[in-house]
Amino acid sequence: MTPQKYLTPHILIVLIVILSIVAPFSTDMYLPGLPIIVEYFGTTDAILNMTLYGFMMFMAVGILILGPISDKYGRKPILLVSLIAYTIISTLCAFSPDIRVFILLRIMQGIAAGGMLVISTALIKDCFEASIRDRILTLTVVMGVVGPLLSPIVGAYLIEAISWQSTLIAPAFLTAASVIVSLFFTESLPENERFSGSVLGVILHQITLCRNKAFTLFLLSTSMLKLPFMAFLAVSSYIFIAGYGISGSLYSIFLAIDIVVGTAGMLVIQQIGYRIGGRRTGPIFIALGFLSGILMLTFGHAGAYICLLCFIPCGISAIGVRSYTISNLLKQYDGDTGSVSSLFNFTVMFIGCTGMIIGTLPWPDYITGLGTCSICASIASAILWIILVKSGMKLRGMD
Repeated sequence: MTPQKYLTPHILIVLIVILSIVAPFSTDMYLPGLPIIVEYFGTTDAILNMTLYGFMMFMAVGILILGPISDKYGRKPILLVSLIAYTIISTLCAFSPDIRVFILLRIMQGIAAGGMLVISTALIKDCFEASIRDRILTLTVVMGVVGPLLSPIVGAYLIEAISWQSTLIAPAFLTAASVIVSLFFTESLPENERFSGSVLGVILHQITLCRNKAFTLFLLSTSMLKLPFMAFLAVSSYIFIAGYGISGSLYSIFLAIDIVVGTAGMLVIQQIGYRIGGRRTGPIFIALGFLSGILMLTFGHAGAYICLLCFIPCGISAIGVRSYTISNLLKQYDGDTGSVSSLFNFTVMFIGCTGMIIGTLPWPDYITGLGTCSICASIASAILWIILVKSGMKLRGMD
């Protein structure tokens, strides 16, 4: 662990939180304005949603590439380049002349956001002792909820008070401030701990990590639970604003309720996990996702409030499983923090992006699509989990 010369632990935690909430800010803040943006560009829901899953898909690419590169060249160069690039591109997004340019800029923005997200996870292991790492992970997840919680509320206000473009400029101010803080960051990865091979070699090194079957099955099983949650983000504004006719402000409150309850559920399940063990905790998240799917298909069409209540178990599952997954994955390897972080975030983003695409398919209606996604993702997660458990493969810190 490399001590920080200029940044206190509290400032470092704030920086890590900002890095981890940029992606939610980049999507959640302009969700209330999706119907307006469709009209502004004269496009369709399906094409506009390319700005969402295009962002997520290329953020996954950025994660996959930039995480391992940070294992070779250090965290600070990747951190600064990602922050500066995001700040510039996010501002340019607000002045997009047409939907094609908007989609392209969102893709580039996603790559930069990927660099920030993967560094945020790596810094937790680099800068904090193992004895307090789990608490820092939980703290950053809880504090990170503030971003998704406030962003749709702030976004709805900015859209009504100024314009939808302001929801793209606002995050740029946050990352610009982070650039200044990052200039005082002391490199956390010593020269003697860096990957000594080529750039291609450090990227391909992730394949070696994936040969650990227990690691890969655990990662895939838990990450599947993110699929219906991201599908919900992609279509929720069409369900609640365009479908049920609620206001953008009330819609943002709906998202906030889902995230607050999800976070509270995460903390409760975490306490249960300390008592019953890691292997028995995973099925709780799977069961919640399956329950949500059944509720959505059965009662989701009964009204806006009932629909929201039906999705809450899925929110608890998707939010809670994140800290559970990364905490256990980081225990599997003493080194390769950037690569482990990269694999985790890439898998979550890729599956989440797939969820966004599936959610916007031509279902009979979006609620039916969400319920089906949640059930199918939970079944897939359960199958992978059963294979992991029945095979007798071991995971460090969970057995």
